[in-house]
Amino acid sequence: MTDEEHDSGVAYLNPAEGAVAPPPVAPPPSRDSRGSGPARTLLLGSSEHPVDEPRGHPVVRGLIPGQVVAGRYQVERWLGSGGSAMVHEVIELTTGAHLALKVLAVPGADASQIARFRQEVEHARALDHPNIVRVYDVGVDGDRHFLTTELLVGMDLKRRLMGTRPTLAEALRWLTHAAAALEHAHGRGVLHRDVKPGNLFLTKPGILKLMDFGLAKSSHVAGVTAQGAVLGTPEYMAPEQISGAHPVTPATDLYSLGVVAYELLTGQLPFRHPQPVPLMFLHVQQPPVPPRTLTPSLPEPFERVVLKLMQKHPEQRYPGAAALRSDLARLWPLALPPKATSR
Repeated sequence: MTDEEHDSGVAYLNPAEGAVAPPPVAPPPSRDSRGSGPARTLLLGSSEHPVDEPRGHPVVRGLIPGQVVAGRYQVERWLGSGGSAMVHEVIELTTGAHLALKVLAVPGADASQIARFRQEVEHARALDHPNIVRVYDVGVDGDRHFLTTELLVGMDLKRRLMGTRPTLAEALRWLTHAAAALEHAHGRGVLHRDVKPGNLFLTKPGILKLMDFGLAKSSHVAGVTAQGAVLGTPEYMAPEQISGAHPVTPATDLYSLGVVAYELLTGQLPFRHPQPVPLMFLHVQQPPVPPRTLTPSLPEPFERVVLKLMQKHPEQRYPGAAALRSDLARLWPLALPPKATSR
């Protein structure tokens, strides 16, 4: 999957760009590159592809404008694709609402892939917050597994970071929105487990939304993770996700958000390596370079927040997203330009 593809598979719609015709053939993900890039979601310890996976380039049966899915969703246009899903804008025929339809596009998907895809809805149904993408429905149409979400207009943070460096005020607003989303999810027993720029969507009005709960874990939905599996994205994974030395808790999501904050404020990831396993162990073993070493103009209180989020031991991080939000609120005087003195 390239940087131009939307890896989360949830609606991507940039009004500044025209819709692109969907590719008729989708090559399978390279086994050599699986898990080895900022857009990859890593799955170790279980089979990501079935053993009898067809060789060559399997044809992904895309949807065409006017086609009706499950008797109620009429396809308007193709929006994008990710590693295992294609996304279309659709109209719900009963209400006339415009939604995003996410279709699992992996031929011969195994049972665990399908279960994770379907449980995204079960996790998200427990959540109702302006900073979390709304997931509505899940179903099957023939051999297609699909889910529907609200249609988002804007771009994900991963794509935004390819442009100009955000201002301090922008970064602070986005981090505050993400913290509010995590506070809501954690308060309802849902851990995201894959917080990264590709899963943080910036809407046209400037609201950040947390999306893609396909790897989430919650107290009210049975998990489907195989024993020994490591789930997450290597660049953003907390040490305990990798080593198993501590249980996965809300502090795990906060660490990942700390990596996002580091990237927002310095323009760089704290740890990089061309191979995913050595990269993950940098998170376990190596402290990050202090952000002000890379960005000397960064106010010191911003650096303190980032380094606290990225502590190796979960108990040394913030006790919860609410405490993080409180500290972020105190940073606003440092992020806003000084008022012009009156003459």
